[in-house]
Amino acid sequence: MRGLLRRLHRWCGLVIAVLLLACSVTGSIIAFEHELDAALNPGLFRTGNLQPALPPNALIARVEAQDPRIRVTQLPLDTRPGQASEWHVQARELPAGATAGLGFDRLFVAPSSGRVLGARQWGAWQWDRAHLLPWLNRFHRTLTLPGRIGNQLLGAMAILWLLLSLSGLVLTLPARWSNFWSRWKPAWQLKAGAKGFRLVNDLHRAMGLWVLPLALCTAFTGIYLNLGNEVFKPVASLFGPISPHPVATLAQLGAPRPSSAILSPEQAVQAARGLLPDAAQDYVPWYMGHLAPRGAYRVAFKEPGMREQALRVRYEQVFIDDQTGELLGRFGYLSGTATDRFLVWMYPLHSGKSWGLAGRLLISLSGLVIALLCITGMLRWVKRRNMGKPTPRG
Repeated sequence: MRGLLRRLHRWCGLVIAVLLLACSVTGSIIAFEHELDAALNPGLFRTGNLQPALPPNALIARVEAQDPRIRVTQLPLDTRPGQASEWHVQARELPAGATAGLGFDRLFVAPSSGRVLGARQWGAWQWDRAHLLPWLNRFHRTLTLPGRIGNQLLGAMAILWLLLSLSGLVLTLPARWSNFWSRWKPAWQLKAGAKGFRLVNDLHRAMGLWVLPLALCTAFTGIYLNLGNEVFKPVASLFGPISPHPVATLAQLGAPRPSSAILSPEQAVQAARGLLPDAAQDYVPWYMGHLAPRGAYRVAFKEPGMREQALRVRYEQVFIDDQTGELLGRFGYLSGTATDRFLVWMYPLHSGKSWGLAGRLLISLSGLVIALLCITGMLRWVKRRNMGKPTPRG
Protein backbone atom coordinates (compact mmCIF):
# COMPACT_ATOMS: atom_id res chain seq x y z
CA MET A 1 0.00 0.00 0.00
CA ARG A 2 2.75 2.46 0.89
CA GLY A 3 4.52 1.63 -2.37
CA LEU A 4 1.37 2.52 -4.34
CA LEU A 5 0.96 5.75 -2.39
CA ARG A 6 4.61 6.62 -2.98
CA ARG A 7 4.21 6.18 -6.73
CA LEU A 8 0.96 8.16 -6.69
CA HIS A 9 2.65 10.97 -4.78
CA ARG A 10 5.69 11.01 -7.06
CA TRP A 11 3.84 11.04 -10.38
CA CYS A 12 1.06 13.41 -9.30
CA GLY A 13 3.77 15.77 -8.11
CA LEU A 14 5.76 15.58 -11.34
CA VAL A 15 2.65 16.09 -13.49
CA ILE A 16 1.58 19.31 -11.74
CA ALA A 17 4.94 20.62 -10.45
CA VAL A 18 5.56 23.39 -12.99
CA LEU A 19 1.93 24.53 -13.05
CA LEU A 20 1.65 24.48 -9.26
CA LEU A 21 4.94 26.38 -8.99
CA ALA A 22 3.62 29.14 -11.29
CA CYS A 23 0.27 29.36 -9.49
CA SER A 24 1.91 29.41 -6.05
CA VAL A 25 4.21 32.29 -6.94
CA THR A 26 1.46 34.34 -8.60
CA GLY A 27 -0.91 33.57 -5.72
CA SER A 28 1.67 34.86 -3.25
CA ILE A 29 1.87 38.11 -5.19
CA ILE A 30 -1.84 38.74 -5.73
CA ALA A 31 -2.60 38.14 -2.06
CA PHE A 32 -1.55 41.80 -1.84
CA GLU A 33 -2.68 42.78 -5.32
CA HIS A 34 -4.42 46.03 -4.41
CA GLU A 35 -1.54 47.32 -2.30
CA LEU A 36 1.07 46.43 -4.94
CA ASP A 37 -1.08 47.84 -7.74
CA ALA A 38 -1.53 51.13 -5.86
CA ALA A 39 2.21 51.33 -5.13
CA LEU A 40 3.07 50.80 -8.81
CA ASN A 41 0.37 53.19 -10.06
CA PRO A 42 -0.16 55.96 -7.51
CA GLY A 43 -1.53 58.29 -10.20
CA LEU A 44 -4.42 55.89 -10.81
CA PHE A 45 -5.28 55.03 -7.22
CA ARG A 46 -4.76 58.26 -5.27
CA THR A 47 -6.49 61.60 -5.83
CA GLY A 48 -5.08 63.72 -3.01
CA ASN A 49 -8.58 65.15 -2.56
CA LEU A 50 -10.32 64.33 0.73
CA GLN A 51 -13.62 65.92 -0.28
CA PRO A 52 -16.70 63.66 -0.07
CA ALA A 53 -17.82 61.75 -3.14
CA LEU A 54 -20.44 63.16 -5.46
CA PRO A 55 -23.77 61.33 -5.72
CA PRO A 56 -23.71 58.38 -8.17
CA ASN A 57 -26.06 60.21 -10.57
CA ALA A 58 -23.69 63.15 -10.95
CA LEU A 59 -20.59 60.96 -11.11
CA ILE A 60 -21.94 58.73 -13.88
CA ALA A 61 -23.12 61.74 -15.89
CA ARG A 62 -19.71 63.42 -15.63
CA VAL A 63 -17.77 60.27 -16.53
CA GLU A 64 -19.92 59.41 -19.54
CA ALA A 65 -19.79 63.02 -20.73
CA GLN A 66 -15.97 62.81 -20.88
CA ASP A 67 -16.17 59.94 -23.39
CA PRO A 68 -19.50 59.53 -25.24
CA ARG A 69 -18.42 56.06 -26.44
CA ILE A 70 -18.70 54.48 -22.99
CA ARG A 71 -21.49 53.23 -20.80
CA VAL A 72 -20.85 52.67 -17.09
CA THR A 73 -21.84 49.13 -16.07
CA GLN A 74 -20.56 48.97 -12.48
CA LEU A 75 -19.12 51.36 -9.92
CA PRO A 76 -17.98 50.93 -6.31
CA LEU A 77 -19.89 52.63 -3.51
CA ASP A 78 -17.31 52.21 -0.73
CA THR A 79 -14.30 54.25 -1.96
CA ARG A 80 -12.41 55.94 0.86
CA PRO A 81 -11.60 59.68 0.79
CA GLY A 82 -8.40 60.42 -1.11
CA GLN A 83 -8.63 57.23 -3.17
CA ALA A 84 -9.81 56.76 -6.74
CA SER A 85 -12.47 54.20 -7.62
CA GLU A 86 -12.17 51.62 -10.40
CA TRP A 87 -15.24 51.47 -12.64
CA HIS A 88 -16.39 48.87 -15.16
CA VAL A 89 -17.34 50.29 -18.55
CA GLN A 90 -18.25 49.01 -21.99
CA ALA A 91 -18.79 50.48 -25.42
CA ARG A 92 -22.18 51.86 -26.36
CA GLU A 93 -23.95 50.36 -29.33
CA LEU A 94 -23.87 52.48 -32.45
CA PRO A 95 -27.01 52.99 -34.52
CA ALA A 96 -25.82 50.45 -37.08
CA GLY A 97 -25.48 47.82 -34.37
CA ALA A 98 -21.68 47.92 -34.28
CA THR A 99 -19.71 48.95 -31.21
CA ALA A 100 -17.03 51.54 -30.86
CA GLY A 101 -13.77 49.89 -29.93
CA LEU A 102 -12.46 51.21 -26.62
CA GLY A 103 -9.28 49.30 -25.88
CA PHE A 104 -10.14 49.41 -22.17
CA ASP A 105 -12.86 48.16 -19.83
CA ARG A 106 -11.85 49.87 -16.57
CA LEU A 107 -11.68 53.55 -15.65
CA PHE A 108 -10.12 55.15 -12.59
CA VAL A 109 -12.31 57.98 -11.34
CA ALA A 110 -11.86 60.66 -8.67
CA PRO A 111 -15.13 60.34 -6.67
CA SER A 112 -15.09 63.95 -5.48
CA SER A 113 -15.07 65.39 -9.00
CA GLY A 114 -15.78 62.67 -11.56
CA ARG A 115 -12.43 63.31 -13.25
CA VAL A 116 -11.08 60.28 -15.10
CA LEU A 117 -7.50 59.54 -14.01
CA GLY A 118 -6.74 56.69 -16.37
CA ALA A 119 -7.95 53.52 -18.07
CA ARG A 120 -6.87 49.93 -18.64
CA GLN A 121 -8.04 46.62 -20.06
CA TRP A 122 -8.26 44.19 -17.16
CA GLY A 123 -6.11 41.09 -17.70
CA ALA A 124 -4.57 42.24 -20.97
CA TRP A 125 -0.82 41.91 -21.44
CA GLN A 126 0.72 45.30 -22.07
CA TRP A 127 4.25 46.31 -21.19
CA ASP A 128 3.39 48.85 -18.50
CA ARG A 129 2.83 49.00 -14.76
CA ALA A 130 -0.90 49.60 -15.01
CA HIS A 131 -1.53 46.17 -16.56
CA LEU A 132 0.98 44.04 -14.61
CA LEU A 133 -1.08 43.06 -11.55
CA PRO A 134 -4.36 42.44 -13.42
CA TRP A 135 -2.48 40.23 -15.87
CA LEU A 136 -0.93 38.23 -13.01
CA ASN A 137 -4.41 37.85 -11.51
CA ARG A 138 -5.80 36.63 -14.83
CA PHE A 139 -2.90 34.21 -15.25
CA HIS A 140 -3.47 32.84 -11.75
CA ARG A 141 -7.17 32.33 -12.48
CA THR A 142 -7.14 31.09 -16.09
CA LEU A 143 -3.52 30.76 -17.30
CA THR A 144 -4.69 33.39 -19.87
CA LEU A 145 -6.06 30.51 -21.99
CA PRO A 146 -9.30 30.97 -23.96
CA GLY A 147 -12.70 29.90 -22.71
CA ARG A 148 -12.75 27.39 -19.88
CA ILE A 149 -9.54 25.60 -20.87
CA GLY A 150 -7.42 27.28 -18.20
CA ASN A 151 -10.01 26.70 -15.48
CA GLN A 152 -10.30 23.03 -16.41
CA LEU A 153 -6.54 22.59 -16.25
CA LEU A 154 -6.32 24.40 -12.92
CA GLY A 155 -9.27 22.43 -11.54
CA ALA A 156 -7.62 19.15 -12.51
CA MET A 157 -4.39 20.40 -10.92
CA ALA A 158 -6.27 21.23 -7.70
CA ILE A 159 -7.72 17.70 -7.54
CA LEU A 160 -4.29 16.14 -8.07
CA TRP A 161 -2.81 18.54 -5.53
CA LEU A 162 -5.38 17.45 -2.95
CA LEU A 163 -4.46 13.79 -3.56
CA LEU A 164 -0.77 14.70 -3.52
CA SER A 165 -1.06 16.44 -0.14
CA LEU A 166 -3.04 13.62 1.48
CA SER A 167 -0.73 10.91 0.15
CA GLY A 168 2.29 12.91 1.33
CA LEU A 169 0.81 13.09 4.83
CA VAL A 170 0.22 9.35 4.97
CA LEU A 171 3.75 8.61 3.76
CA THR A 172 5.26 10.57 6.66
CA LEU A 173 3.34 8.58 9.29
CA PRO A 174 5.38 5.94 11.18
CA ALA A 175 4.79 2.31 10.23
CA ARG A 176 4.24 1.39 13.90
CA TRP A 177 1.84 3.33 16.12
CA SER A 178 3.57 2.70 19.44
CA ASN A 179 5.29 5.87 20.74
CA PHE A 180 3.59 7.64 17.81
CA TRP A 181 4.81 11.19 18.38
CA SER A 182 8.42 10.25 19.11
CA ARG A 183 8.49 8.28 15.84
CA TRP A 184 6.69 10.99 13.81
CA LYS A 185 8.52 14.02 15.25
CA PRO A 186 11.67 13.61 13.08
CA ALA A 187 9.51 13.97 9.96
CA TRP A 188 8.85 17.59 10.97
CA GLN A 189 12.54 18.39 11.38
CA LEU A 190 15.77 18.64 9.40
CA LYS A 191 18.52 16.25 10.40
CA ALA A 192 21.60 18.11 11.64
CA GLY A 193 24.40 18.06 9.09
CA ALA A 194 22.22 16.67 6.31
CA LYS A 195 23.57 17.24 2.79
CA GLY A 196 22.77 16.36 -0.78
CA PHE A 197 19.81 14.05 -1.27
CA ARG A 198 19.14 13.75 2.46
CA LEU A 199 18.86 17.54 2.86
CA VAL A 200 16.54 17.88 -0.14
CA ASN A 201 14.41 14.98 1.12
CA ASP A 202 14.17 16.40 4.65
CA LEU A 203 13.29 19.88 3.36
CA HIS A 204 10.56 18.50 1.10
CA ARG A 205 8.99 16.37 3.83
CA ALA A 206 9.20 18.93 6.66
CA MET A 207 7.96 21.88 4.62
CA GLY A 208 5.11 19.75 3.31
CA LEU A 209 3.97 18.92 6.83
CA TRP A 210 4.21 22.48 8.15
CA VAL A 211 2.25 23.96 5.26
CA LEU A 212 -0.21 21.04 4.92
CA PRO A 213 -3.34 22.69 6.46
CA LEU A 214 -3.07 25.68 4.12
CA ALA A 215 -2.24 23.46 1.14
CA LEU A 216 -5.33 21.30 1.75
CA CYS A 217 -7.52 24.38 2.14
CA THR A 218 -6.15 26.06 -0.99
CA ALA A 219 -6.45 22.91 -3.11
CA PHE A 220 -10.01 22.23 -1.90
CA THR A 221 -11.19 25.78 -2.57
CA GLY A 222 -9.30 25.79 -5.87
CA ILE A 223 -11.54 22.96 -7.07
CA TYR A 224 -14.58 25.14 -6.36
CA LEU A 225 -13.14 28.25 -8.02
CA ASN A 226 -12.22 26.39 -11.22
CA LEU A 227 -14.68 23.51 -11.49
CA GLY A 228 -17.55 24.91 -9.45
CA ASN A 229 -20.37 24.06 -11.84
CA GLU A 230 -18.78 20.91 -13.25
CA VAL A 231 -17.66 19.18 -10.04
CA PHE A 232 -17.97 21.11 -6.80
CA LYS A 233 -21.59 22.25 -6.82
CA PRO A 234 -23.02 18.89 -7.96
CA VAL A 235 -21.26 17.24 -5.00
CA ALA A 236 -22.21 20.03 -2.57
CA SER A 237 -25.86 19.83 -3.68
CA LEU A 238 -26.01 16.30 -2.25
CA PHE A 239 -25.84 17.94 1.20
CA GLY A 240 -28.38 20.69 0.57
CA PRO A 241 -29.99 22.88 -2.09
CA ILE A 242 -28.00 25.55 -3.93
CA SER A 243 -29.76 28.72 -5.04
CA PRO A 244 -29.43 29.75 -8.70
CA HIS A 245 -27.84 33.15 -9.20
CA PRO A 246 -30.35 35.82 -10.32
CA VAL A 247 -28.10 36.88 -13.21
CA ALA A 248 -28.64 33.41 -14.70
CA THR A 249 -32.41 33.46 -14.21
CA LEU A 250 -33.40 37.02 -15.20
CA ALA A 251 -34.92 37.14 -18.68
CA GLN A 252 -33.47 39.26 -21.46
CA LEU A 253 -35.53 42.23 -22.60
CA GLY A 254 -36.75 42.39 -26.17
CA ALA A 255 -35.62 46.00 -26.50
CA PRO A 256 -33.71 48.43 -24.24
CA ARG A 257 -35.83 50.64 -22.02
CA PRO A 258 -35.79 54.41 -22.51
CA SER A 259 -33.46 56.11 -20.07
CA SER A 260 -36.18 58.54 -18.99
CA ALA A 261 -38.21 55.65 -17.55
CA ILE A 262 -35.33 54.16 -15.52
CA LEU A 263 -34.72 54.79 -11.83
CA SER A 264 -31.66 56.88 -11.05
CA PRO A 265 -28.70 55.12 -9.40
CA GLU A 266 -29.45 56.86 -6.10
CA GLN A 267 -33.08 55.76 -6.22
CA ALA A 268 -31.92 52.22 -7.00
CA VAL A 269 -29.63 52.13 -3.95
CA GLN A 270 -32.42 53.40 -1.71
CA ALA A 271 -34.93 50.91 -3.09
CA ALA A 272 -32.47 48.02 -2.73
CA ARG A 273 -31.64 48.95 0.86
CA GLY A 274 -35.30 48.68 1.79
CA LEU A 275 -35.35 45.13 0.42
CA LEU A 276 -32.44 43.79 2.48
CA PRO A 277 -33.11 41.02 5.02
CA ASP A 278 -33.74 42.34 8.52
CA ALA A 279 -30.40 41.03 9.80
CA ALA A 280 -28.55 42.96 7.06
CA GLN A 281 -29.86 46.43 7.85
CA ASP A 282 -26.44 47.53 9.14
CA TYR A 283 -24.70 46.46 5.92
CA VAL A 284 -23.02 49.26 3.95
CA PRO A 285 -23.26 49.85 0.17
CA TRP A 286 -20.52 47.96 -1.69
CA TYR A 287 -21.06 48.38 -5.44
CA MET A 288 -23.85 48.73 -7.98
CA GLY A 289 -24.36 47.95 -11.63
CA HIS A 290 -27.02 48.37 -14.27
CA LEU A 291 -27.93 45.18 -16.15
CA ALA A 292 -29.59 47.04 -19.01
CA PRO A 293 -30.28 43.96 -21.21
CA ARG A 294 -32.25 42.47 -18.30
CA GLY A 295 -33.89 45.68 -17.13
CA ALA A 296 -32.40 45.37 -13.66
CA TYR A 297 -30.13 47.04 -11.17
CA ARG A 298 -27.80 44.98 -9.00
CA VAL A 299 -26.89 46.67 -5.71
CA ALA A 300 -24.48 44.91 -3.37
CA PHE A 301 -24.15 45.53 0.37
CA LYS A 302 -21.53 44.12 2.74
CA GLU A 303 -21.13 43.75 6.45
CA PRO A 304 -18.70 46.32 7.91
CA GLY A 305 -15.10 45.14 7.61
CA MET A 306 -15.86 42.43 5.06
CA ARG A 307 -12.65 40.77 3.77
CA GLU A 308 -10.61 43.22 5.86
CA GLN A 309 -11.28 41.81 9.32
CA ALA A 310 -11.28 38.17 10.41
CA LEU A 311 -14.45 36.13 9.81
CA ARG A 312 -16.21 38.94 7.94
CA VAL A 313 -17.46 37.41 4.67
CA ARG A 314 -21.18 38.26 4.58
CA TYR A 315 -22.76 40.23 1.75
CA GLU A 316 -26.08 40.61 -0.04
CA GLN A 317 -26.80 41.36 -3.70
CA VAL A 318 -30.25 42.85 -4.33
CA PHE A 319 -31.70 42.77 -7.85
CA ILE A 320 -34.52 45.19 -8.62
CA ASP A 321 -36.52 46.20 -11.68
CA ASP A 322 -34.86 49.32 -13.09
CA GLN A 323 -38.24 51.03 -13.65
CA THR A 324 -40.36 50.07 -10.66
CA GLY A 325 -37.81 49.10 -7.98
CA GLU A 326 -39.63 45.78 -7.56
CA LEU A 327 -37.55 42.97 -6.05
CA LEU A 328 -36.38 40.53 -8.73
CA GLY A 329 -34.08 38.44 -6.57
CA ARG A 330 -31.53 38.34 -3.78
CA PHE A 331 -28.28 36.47 -3.51
CA GLY A 332 -26.00 36.38 -0.51
CA TYR A 333 -25.15 34.96 2.86
CA LEU A 334 -28.35 35.67 4.79
CA SER A 335 -30.79 35.15 1.95
CA GLY A 336 -29.17 31.89 0.83
CA THR A 337 -29.39 28.28 1.96
CA ALA A 338 -26.92 26.61 4.30
CA THR A 339 -25.06 25.27 1.26
CA ASP A 340 -25.00 28.75 -0.29
CA ARG A 341 -23.40 30.06 2.90
CA PHE A 342 -20.80 27.29 2.77
CA LEU A 343 -19.92 28.29 -0.80
CA VAL A 344 -19.58 31.96 0.18
CA TRP A 345 -16.57 30.97 2.30
CA MET A 346 -14.65 29.40 -0.60
CA TYR A 347 -13.07 32.53 -2.12
CA PRO A 348 -12.25 34.23 1.24
CA LEU A 349 -10.55 31.02 2.41
CA HIS A 350 -8.63 30.62 -0.85
CA SER A 351 -7.41 34.22 -0.80
CA GLY A 352 -6.84 34.39 2.97
CA LYS A 353 -9.29 37.29 3.28
CA SER A 354 -11.43 35.30 5.71
CA TRP A 355 -8.75 36.07 8.33
CA GLY A 356 -8.03 39.66 7.36
CA LEU A 357 -4.46 40.89 6.93
CA ALA A 358 -3.00 37.96 8.89
CA GLY A 359 -4.78 35.51 6.59
CA ARG A 360 -3.48 37.17 3.45
CA LEU A 361 0.04 37.15 4.87
CA LEU A 362 -0.27 33.41 5.63
CA ILE A 363 -1.51 32.69 2.11
CA SER A 364 1.34 34.71 0.61
CA LEU A 365 4.01 32.97 2.70
CA SER A 366 2.48 29.52 2.17
CA GLY A 367 2.55 30.12 -1.59
CA LEU A 368 6.30 30.64 -1.43
CA VAL A 369 6.73 27.50 0.69
CA ILE A 370 4.62 25.48 -1.79
CA ALA A 371 6.81 26.82 -4.61
CA LEU A 372 9.85 25.52 -2.71
CA LEU A 373 8.06 22.19 -2.26
CA CYS A 374 7.70 21.93 -6.03
CA ILE A 375 11.40 22.71 -6.52
CA THR A 376 12.60 20.26 -3.85
CA GLY A 377 10.23 17.60 -5.16
CA MET A 378 11.69 17.87 -8.66
CA LEU A 379 15.25 17.96 -7.26
CA ARG A 380 14.49 14.88 -5.17
CA TRP A 381 13.31 12.99 -8.26
CA VAL A 382 16.36 14.07 -10.30
CA LYS A 383 18.81 13.15 -7.51
CA ARG A 384 17.16 9.77 -6.96
CA ARG A 385 17.36 9.01 -10.68
CA ASN A 386 21.04 10.00 -10.77
CA MET A 387 21.74 7.83 -7.75
CA GLY A 388 20.36 4.86 -9.61
CA LYS A 389 22.56 5.37 -12.68
CA PRO A 390 25.84 3.45 -12.95
CA THR A 391 29.00 5.55 -12.44
CA PRO A 392 30.77 6.02 -15.79
CA ARG A 393 34.30 4.57 -16.02
CA GLY A 394 37.44 5.98 -17.45
